[in-house]
Amino acid sequence: MSRLSRRSALASAILGLALVAAPSRGEAQAAPVEAVPEGVLAGLHKHAAAFEQMKLRGAFTIAGHLEEVDGDGRASDVKDIVAKITPLPGNTVEPLTEVVRYTHNGKDKTDEAREKAAARRGKKKKVDKKDLHLPFLASEQGRYVFTLAERDATRPERVRIAFRPKEIAEDAIKGSAWVDTSAGEVLSIGFSLSKNPAFIDHVEITLVFGMATPLGKAPSRISFDGRGGFLFIRKHYRGSANLSEPRVAF
Repeated sequence: MSRLSRRSALASAILGLALVAAPSRGEAQAAPVEAVPEGVLAGLHKHAAAFEQMKLRGAFTIAGHLEEVDGDGRASDVKDIVAKITPLPGNTVEPLTEVVRYTHNGKDKTDEAREKAAARRGKKKKVDKKDLHLPFLASEQGRYVFTLAERDATRPERVRIAFRPKEIAEDAIKGSAWVDTSAGEVLSIGFSLSKNPAFIDHVEITLVFGMATPLGKAPSRISFDGRGGFLFIRKHYRGSANLSEPRVAF
């Protein structure tokens, strides 16, 4: 595998994980360690189940930014894209990707990106057996330990729930989420993998659920910071994506 191929594989792996923080809530108060009430988890399950539908049927516009970071913390390779993503019924083929704009280190590469998107059109969608799910999903809750970490001092219905897997795995995450217990909604979630896959040393991912959709609140912003590499080649990537124009594709 060439150096360029290894670098691209690492970036793709990290970016793939990101595509699943806490906004200011006023002064939060640390809470004694306590279990999360079953009623709260039951309410959050509904939002987590709706999120699974969003992943399957949700179409959106994404404005993404990806940069490789050098040893001094400066961006050395920068990519920006605006694209419209539309999944197709059955989810057996790759979603339609309409590239609006793509730049690489400031140079317009939109035509090249459109050609690559067209080449993927109609291709069979790869099935990820280690797809990540919100820990509040009913089928996932038994894998985790949940504790109440903080309460919002001004809005007591908003709390931060910490979670960790009972057994580490590549499809199990650890972190915390701010949730609205009265609405049964996840407001934001920050997490890392409990077990890192090949070529990834560490990755931190944050999702902010600020976009109203027909299927419920969806992520409006995703950000990540990841490090990894192959043998003696180490890489550091960071990126973000803003999602807008939500719609249900089918």
